Amino acid sequence: MALYYFDIGRGTDFIQDDEGSDFATPEAAAQGAARSAAETGTGRLAKSDFSDVVIEVRDERSQRLRTVTASMRIDWQAPKPQPHS
Repeated sequence: MALYYFDIGRGTDFIQDDEGSDFATPEAAAQGAARSAAETGTGRLAKSDFSDVVIEVRDERSQRLRTVTASMRIDWQAPKPQPHS
């Protein structure tokens, strides 16, 4: 097992992960980052925030290994329903 760090991006800024998580391989860490991105995106969706979730995966030497991006988009095919008063 090795420590991998998930830095979460917001625009051009990243919140650095200082704790890290244990994974057996870089691929397993990327899958963990994908799950985290999906969970973060779900939380943002509840707040009507459709911005991309970007997670950079770093190893113990701070070398960036993978970047995971989760995107959510809603395309309206008909006029958006108006709330009833």
